[in-house]
Amino acid sequence: MKKMQRHSEFAKEICRLVARLKKLRPGETHVLSIDANYGHYELILHTDSHRAHKGRQMGMPLEISGEIHHLFVTHGALRPNPSQQQVRANLRDTVIARGLTVHLQDPVGDGEHLKHEDGGNGLDAKEFINLAGESGEKLIWEARHDENLSLEAYHIIQQDILKALRRHKRQALEYVS
Repeated sequence: MKKMQRHSEFAKEICRLVARLKKLRPGETHVLSIDANYGHYELILHTDSHRAHKGRQMGMPLEISGEIHHLFVTHGALRPNPSQQQVRANLRDTVIARGLTVHLQDPVGDGEHLKHEDGGNGLDAKEFINLAGESGEKLIWEARHDENLSLEAYHIIQQDILKALRRHKRQALEYVS
């Protein structure tokens, strides 16, 4: 998967794709419900009135809640779809996390500083399917506690949201024409 652009670009892209967000004033909040390819999300965008008031660049802290259908966990990696190598190996050394609930908070607005109130990583799966044997137990523990995997999930969610918004915008344009 290619590296995700910085969050500020992600927020700008969302504002570009959703016309109502261009008129969002400092201190306002906007909620988007997004049905995307890998899951369903509620995206809450907050404009930072303090930064805007002080004359600094306006930030956009956000919060994402929702559910991802499934993710594939391997040593140090999290993917929405298995790699070709994993498929050829019949998903050996893989754990499938099904029905993940997501609650990610980005108070800084840069996509790299996630805040977790419960001490976890903002992801919790209803079920883990362990196809990795003994090493799968370690993968499951990492999936529940590793901050890097949480950040990878955040990047997957960002891409999924942007694709859904672009698809929605194209469909709306096709409908009008």
